[in-house]
Amino acid sequence: MSRLHRHQGTGRRKSNGSARYLLAMSAAIAGSPAVQAQAAASGAQATGNSDSRIEEIVVTAQFRAQNLQRTPLAITAVSSEMMDARSQDNIGDVAARAPGVTFAPAGGGLGGSEAVAVNIRGVGQQDFNLALEPGVALYIDDVYYGTAYGSMLDLVDVNRVEILRGPQGTLAGKNSLRGAIKLYSQLPDGNGGGYVQATVGNFGRREVKAATEFTLVPDTLFVRLGGIAQQQDGYVTRYDYQCHTGNAPAAFVLGPQPADRFVPGSQVAGGNGGCVLGKEGGRDVLALRGLISFQPNERVSDTLILDYYDNDAEGVPTVLREQGATIPWFGNGGSVAANFVTPPGSYYNYSTYAGLTGTPWQYQNPAAQSVRQWGISNILDIELTDALSLKSISSVRDLTFQSVADGDASPLSILMNLWNVDYRQYTQELRLNGSFGSRLDWTVGGFYFRSSSTQGGRISLDGVPHGGVPGIFGPGVDTFDFLFAEPIEVRNKSVFAHIELHATDELTLTGGVRYTDDSKEFAYGRSLPPGYPGFPSTDGSVLATDNLNSSFQGDRWDWRFTASYQFTDNVNVYGQVSTGFKGGGVNPRPYTAAQALNGEFTPETVTSYELGLKSDLFDRRMRLNAAAYFNRQKNIVQTLFNCPGIDPVAPFPCAAPANVGSADIKGGEIEVELHPVDGMLIDGSLSYVDFQYQDIDPATFLRLSDKPPYTPEWKLALGAQYEFELAGMGTLTPRVDYQYQSHQYSIAKNEQTSKIPAYGLLNFRLTYRDPTDLWEAALSVTNVTDKYYPLTINDQTLANQNQLYDFLTWSPAPPRQWAITIKRIF
Repeated sequence: MSRLHRHQGTGRRKSNGSARYLLAMSAAIAGSPAVQAQAAASGAQATGNSDSRIEEIVVTAQFRAQNLQRTPLAITAVSSEMMDARSQDNIGDVAARAPGVTFAPAGGGLGGSEAVAVNIRGVGQQDFNLALEPGVALYIDDVYYGTAYGSMLDLVDVNRVEILRGPQGTLAGKNSLRGAIKLYSQLPDGNGGGYVQATVGNFGRREVKAATEFTLVPDTLFVRLGGIAQQQDGYVTRYDYQCHTGNAPAAFVLGPQPADRFVPGSQVAGGNGGCVLGKEGGRDVLALRGLISFQPNERVSDTLILDYYDNDAEGVPTVLREQGATIPWFGNGGSVAANFVTPPGSYYNYSTYAGLTGTPWQYQNPAAQSVRQWGISNILDIELTDALSLKSISSVRDLTFQSVADGDASPLSILMNLWNVDYRQYTQELRLNGSFGSRLDWTVGGFYFRSSSTQGGRISLDGVPHGGVPGIFGPGVDTFDFLFAEPIEVRNKSVFAHIELHATDELTLTGGVRYTDDSKEFAYGRSLPPGYPGFPSTDGSVLATDNLNSSFQGDRWDWRFTASYQFTDNVNVYGQVSTGFKGGGVNPRPYTAAQALNGEFTPETVTSYELGLKSDLFDRRMRLNAAAYFNRQKNIVQTLFNCPGIDPVAPFPCAAPANVGSADIKGGEIEVELHPVDGMLIDGSLSYVDFQYQDIDPATFLRLSDKPPYTPEWKLALGAQYEFELAGMGTLTPRVDYQYQSHQYSIAKNEQTSKIPAYGLLNFRLTYRDPTDLWEAALSVTNVTDKYYPLTINDQTLANQNQLYDFLTWSPAPPRQWAITIKRIF
């Protein structure tokens, strides 16, 4: 076997474990033990016949282990080895390369966080608020993650990632309107071993990753432990404005400056040589994962999984691109206060993270964000008979989170958000898998989800033109500052059924149905900070929402029907009709009582029609998978920043989710893997999305020509690698990856200011393996051409109907980064 396929991410040499153990571990992956020993032995892959043959990939998207090429779904399956080859360090790196999938920092100007917004085939969710639902479901070891907070997960001892595109309402259930992303951990295989690797790179990157496994009781009790510790400095620098430019920030900035205004040793007056306040974009991560597998006999397997994640990060990287000629940027008789815009292509800003700047009530926020979460899950498999098995998936997860976003990236406090979150969820899923002979496989089950959380913090929207008491921007402009504390309760119950009828040896008919009952309870708590008097013209409207309550309750039937035909051993064609939904809810950010009381929105729904081809060609040297789809989407939910349809008296400030209309979405995806000669691999993907609104609520200010956020029309990914034999001295494998995506927009109302330009990225990796396959060394470079582009744009300009601020910020992507990694396998 070629080294290209020899390593499967387990970090150890392979040996034959006991058949009894493999049978049990197969049950831990999915629910039908008799047919899944191969899946347990190889994780996401099974070995091919020779160096030039493409591997068989085993996935579990339909509740049992199946060959990817015979599963009637659009799935991207990525092994741990391929993630390493592509220098993919987190789930965002993996998903961003998949066709039709985009990842972006969630929140924009709504608070910024370590959460991410995931879009598949044109639909997702950009807001991280706990009252809202993601449009793409995230699972780790079959446990559903119910929040976007902390979802930019590092890949800790992961075996494979499965990305399911298209509605998964009957398979993945809750909030899988556009698809699902599933991570699966490496399972202990009874053979011992492990690995340790160390990485250093620019921006002070220091990282150690390791995993090991051992047997406590032979053939019965096994343990696997994995973890990562990573530190890296930020790539956006915060400078003190006056020190860096020699200019005063503004005549109206009064009062004491923050105590930590200067970093010791950096007080350089004027010029660009110092004046550093801090950095943005840095990380300090510790993540641990442990698995204990217990197999008392051949029919019972139980796996306990414990995980812990801790990230003390710097603030969200932000640069100010535009500041407009409206109230917040002018004052004192109409003269320009100061210019805080940094040059194009720069990685610095003048953020201070101070609130109520220049007033007697000025306060200091930490320039940081942090997330700590832990989870315990248990997967129990019982083979009741040779044709009947029961699977139980139980979990509890707990998360605490804090984030501060200096939204205007300036010394002023025009848009400042502090968020604190305490979140806990419980899930329980039961599946009963069975077969009637060789012609019918079936699954029935139930799912329960409950989350209890509190989100709170402090919101500053200073400089609101209400004509009241003079504020920091001069006469006629007030401050706007309040505390919030909001408990949220979410409940979800569902039952489901799935059948596969093998009508002939070539034709398989699949059907599924799921009933879901969903409910939310939301309580608004608003108050003034201690010592801050507030202003009736601004803070008074927000305080009017205190002690108000909102709720949502709904139920839904989803269904799926698929027909697939195996024309040859290596060519499969399928057709599918399926439905999905994203839960409804309430407006979590009302600035008036009317915005709270009128802020309920209904579930977003989709009906999808899909045709697909899966093929292994040229003696399995080439794999070509393709899908074409047409989706009819209704009650589309977007965030509005001007909402006269909700509150015609006070339509702004506003940040309300609302049903805006319906749309037709059509598109196609192609994935290809090619092995032209031994040792060479070429892989690629291409996707096209055509989104067209069919009707729009005129009160939303959207247009039929608008596209949803983070939906590029085209995406392309190409990669190539070749393994060179070094005459008995090991191997050297260079790999090049290229990714391209066309332009997209960061908000629902498309303007040039919110347009993220098209860009292409080039990555490179060079890997050396010694003759024993025990040592590896790799040099990786991401963003080789040092492309400057935004991950997301916070558009608060007049073009976005924002009549308060008129500014534009970017969250720039990391510049060129390099890393050197040494790995020892044992």
